This record gives sequence, structure tokens and C-alpha cells, in this order.
Amino acid sequence: MRRSLIFALGLLLAACSGITGNRGKETTSPDGRIRFAIDINEEGIPQYSVMFDGETIIAPSALGLTTSECDYRSGLQLLNIDHSSHSEVWQPVWGQYAEIEDCYNAMTANFTTADNRKLALEVRLYNDGVGMRYTLDGEGEVDILDEQTEFAAVADYEAHWIAGSYDDDEYAYMHTPLSGITRETMAKSGNPARQLPYPAVNTPVTMVTANGTHVAIHEAALWHYPAMSLRYDAERNTFTSDLAAVGEVKSRVELPFSTPWRTIIVGDRAGELIESTLTLNLNEPCRLEDTSWIRPMKYVGVWWEMHLKNSTWDMGGSAPHCATTENVKRYIDFAAEAGFDGVLVEGWNIGWGWGERFDYCKPYPDFDIDEIVAYGRERGVMLIGHHETYANVVNYEEQMEASYDYYAAKGVGSVKTGYVGSIPNRYHNSREMVDHYNRTVVEAAKRNITVDIHEPVHPTGICRTYPNLVSAEGMRGQEWQAWNSGNCIDHNPTLPFTRNVAGAMDFTPGIFDVRYHNSVNRAAANEEYKVDEKHDYRFFVNSTLMHQLAQYVVFYSPIQMVADLPENYKMYPEAFTFIRNVPVDWADTRALDCKVGDYAVVARRDKHSDKWYVGGITDGSAREVSVALDFLEEGRSYRATIYRDGERAGWDSYPTDHIIEQVEVCHDSVLDIRMAAGGGFAIEIE
Repeated sequence: MRRSLIFALGLLLAACSGITGNRGKETTSPDGRIRFAIDINEEGIPQYSVMFDGETIIAPSALGLTTSECDYRSGLQLLNIDHSSHSEVWQPVWGQYAEIEDCYNAMTANFTTADNRKLALEVRLYNDGVGMRYTLDGEGEVDILDEQTEFAAVADYEAHWIAGSYDDDEYAYMHTPLSGITRETMAKSGNPARQLPYPAVNTPVTMVTANGTHVAIHEAALWHYPAMSLRYDAERNTFTSDLAAVGEVKSRVELPFSTPWRTIIVGDRAGELIESTLTLNLNEPCRLEDTSWIRPMKYVGVWWEMHLKNSTWDMGGSAPHCATTENVKRYIDFAAEAGFDGVLVEGWNIGWGWGERFDYCKPYPDFDIDEIVAYGRERGVMLIGHHETYANVVNYEEQMEASYDYYAAKGVGSVKTGYVGSIPNRYHNSREMVDHYNRTVVEAAKRNITVDIHEPVHPTGICRTYPNLVSAEGMRGQEWQAWNSGNCIDHNPTLPFTRNVAGAMDFTPGIFDVRYHNSVNRAAANEEYKVDEKHDYRFFVNSTLMHQLAQYVVFYSPIQMVADLPENYKMYPEAFTFIRNVPVDWADTRALDCKVGDYAVVARRDKHSDKWYVGGITDGSAREVSVALDFLEEGRSYRATIYRDGERAGWDSYPTDHIIEQVEVCHDSVLDIRMAAGGGFAIEIE
């Protein structure tokens, strides 16, 4: 009887509040193009839908949570909906823009159960998409057992995705209709042993409707919660949130608690996914009082020569040890002469070799860290440290604070971390590892150390709150061109619209010796090369030289590696000029001409000058693009230095053939540029 009275009272309050009318259950983006509607069906299941320019892109989809105390997936009442708006401009420490507009319309839908337990859904609509999250009221702790956030597609959208996994994002991208997300197709994208045992994808997953609307589903502000994958139900054409956990409990949380935001980025062209600031806007402002020590930079490293097996991470291997005092000094000299800010050193500390225990405060005998730091300081080059764990997270946690103190005392201001392998009793995307990754960032910030995480949980924009998290891996990067099965030719033109949408991406661009390994002979730089059964082409960098230059503009990260061996840049010193000049911190970003998986042309303005840089990359098809320069200031003339593929160039034939030319341009100029198969171009405009 008591529950019935409470339920009836809830219905009366709902009627009095006016939420039974459609207007109270809807809100729109500030420009009116996106409409979000919420309702509750006869079973008390909350549902939402999303429209863009009048087109329904997310059909009515269920919402809800299950905790150890209550099932919030059905039997709910909608009590009331609060509406609000917000507008401000903020300045990121680094990024694609000097200023970001944080402007949205918001609604909070408040639900209750029959026994008066509360659940709220907070929704924010920006011009570039939707963010929504749950808030649990109360006090004390509660276990979250499941989350049911659905994303129901209206049709069999074109989809660009990687296989769902709690442990791995380093898969090849698949390009299929949504109905093509199957276990068989997942297996084609990479190691099935690390994939989920049912059709699923990891986010961001990008879709294109029949009308050309582009939609990317992801999450923002991931704290104290597992990362989200998406389980796909072909019969219902619906994604459902899938949280990584070893046991039944997904996350034990302290009440009141708000989940990460579930995000839907929307635009009428592919480039709007690149330009979106939704993920950052949904994170909290910077918590660091002083950020002057956080420095975007280009860096070099001893990394590539080990992938080429010219040297090894550990002492006593089959090749010379890489991280020696003498060898690192050689890289410091190269960085100083080229104007780069850092040298990443991997393999410097005791413990390399599977089964060994890393010691993060003990160098190998042939590496004098004090001498290296002092030498680098004299030459204006910072040592970037490295902490590989081989997935022994417990060992790293035991040493974390001491190892960061060690770096801080030595004057090492940046660290790359790594988590290769399966983690005992945890998944990479589980709540425990999310807490671990975030702890590395917070602890590093206390010591003025920046962090670049490899084998990470996918980025969710927390770099706004802790901008010392400068980049992350989380995709098949350049290293896959040195071993294993390599990357497909359409991999690079897919990344800007998928992985890079999540946040800064440490891809490690800039390989000049793109024909470094040939099973017949080491090909000369411009030797014609054809793919056939005699050539182990899988291990080549499947791109032209100009494609490598363009990556510094097309792929976003505030730190960019200059990844090749120092001696290889001497082969093409004029092309190397572009890498020396291109910045990594931007005042403005424009995605000019793009198609997911096919090609991308992006323009960015330097944050510290009036220069613009344009980069373009393509897949295995040669194509000509028209680059309109209407982003330039009217009434001024500019000089454009164009680095483009030569007439013979192609990823599989004369890949280093290129042309460098200068032309005078202005606001009204249009440059017609041909990209070779697997090719690209780069432009510096001043």
C-alpha cells in the first residue's frame, strides 16, 4: 500500500510540473540543429532519441543502471525535468584551438523508483553533439552491476570500427554496414583471443547515415568507472553499453556519484568530427594552478632502431644495447641541431626481458642518467623517460611515487609509460586500471612531469583537467609498419575520424626510409617497387614520403615524435625542413575536405605566429583535391611552400619521389594538388 501511494503521488507531481507536454521533454542545441527528446514507456523504462536537421539518427533507446541496491532500468517514474543554458569561453593549455566556446543547452530528468530511490539523467546539447550521464543520489557506497545505455540506429548505417575488447585497441579498422559487425568480421581485424565473445566494438565508433550525417559515439570524463565498449544486437540494430570487469561488480562508487558522459558527436560532414570540442567541454576545468612547465614539443627517440632490430631494449641481446650513454648523446646532438625539444630513451633501466621485474630507479650499467641529463641541458634538449611495465601493474604501483621522485630529482620532466601484455586479474579497461592510469597522471602532475601513456584506456578528455596528460597511444600506430601484419592502406585516413576524435594520439610519424626492409634487397630510395610474391611488403611503411610529412598536421597531438633514424633524414634535407618547422600547438583547426577511410585534408594555424599549415593524406587511390585558402586573412598576400608527391610517386612505386615548390597565394586562392596512391602533401603558408 505504501509503495502504491508513493507511486501515485509521483504521478501527481509529474502532472503538476508540466513535463507531460512535449516541450518539457525536449531540448535543442544552441543552433537548433540537434534535438534531444526523453520519455518513459509503460514499463517505466526511460528512453531518449536524437534528431539532426530533422533526421532521426538515434531511434528511441533505453536508459538505465543496475546497482547492488536497485534496478533502475524499469519501473521508474519521471518526476520532473529542469532546463538550463550555459555559455563561456576557456583557453586550453594546449590543443587544436587557442580558445574553446563552451556553449550548451541542458536538461536534467529526475526519475524515482516505487520505493523512492532517485536516478537523474543530465543531458547537454552542444552544436557538435550530445553528452548524457547518470547521477545516483544518496550516501555511502554502492556497487554498479550493469549499465543499459542504448544507441539504436535507424538504418544500416555505414560504420567504421574496431573489434570490441576489454584489453586492446590495436586492431585494424573495419569498414562495413552496421550489420557487418559480426564475430567473423571482428576476427579479421586482429587477435580474436583478446576480443569480446560476441559482436561488439570499441569506441569511438563512427557512422555515416544515408543523408551523409556523421555520428561518432564515445565517452567523456572517465573517472572511477570502467571504460565503455558497445555490444551490437543485429536484430535490433542497436548498440548497448558494455563495461569491462573481471567479476560481477563493474564499479564500487561513493555516493552521490555521476558516471562518465556518453557522447554522440554529430555533423553533416566528416571534418566536423575532427573539429569537435565536445569531449573536452564535458570535462572539468584545469585543476593545476601552474601549467607553465607543460610544454608541447617535437621529440626524437631511440625507439625506431629497436623496432628495426638494429639494437635491443635489454643488455646482452642479439644486437647492441640501444640506451647507452654514447648512443643517446648522438640523438641529443641530432635533436639540438634540428631544434627539437626532447629525446625519448627506452630500455635504460634494469628489468627488460619477459618475467623480469623492472626497477624504475636503477639504470643499466652502460647508461649514465646524470651525464645524459646534464649533456641534454647544455644543448637545450630534455630527456624523456620511459616506464614499461610488461603488464606487471602491481610492481609499477609499488614503485610509482619513488620513480617519479627519482625523475623529478634528476630533472626528467616527461615520461612515456607502457602496459604491453595481459594484466593479471584486471582488464586494461576495467575500473581498477582506469584508476591506475588516472593516478599516474595525478602523481606525475605533483612533480611537474608530463605523461604519454601507451597501451592505455582510450582518451576521454581528462587532459583538460590534467593537461600534463599530453598524449596516448590506443591504436595501431607507426610501429605496426615495422613488424607483425602492418597497417592497411586505408588505416591512416580512418584515424582522424575515429581514434583521434577521442583525444591526442601518439602515432609517431615521420619515417623517411619507407623501404627499410626488402626480402630481396634493400631498395634504393627511388627504385621502382612493385608488390609481388617476392617482396615481403607487409613490413614496409605503406605510404609515400609526403604522406609522412602530412601526418604532422592531419594527426593531432601536442607532442609529436620525429620517429626515423637521424641518418635517414639526411637523405631528403629539404623535405626535413617541413618537420623542423611544423608546430604542434594550434590556434585554429579547419578540416577542409574529408571522407572517412579515404582521405583527409586539414588546415591548422600556429598558436604562436600567423603561419598556417595544411596536410593531406589519402588511401590506396590517387586523387586530386582542391584546397581553398579562404581561411587566410583577406587583403594579405602569402607565400606557400608546397611539399607534394612527384608524378611517379606511389606507396608501392617510387614512394619518395616528390616536388617542393613555392607559390604566392591569398584568401581567394585555390590549390589543385594531386596525391599519389598512399600519398599526401604538406603546405607551410606564411
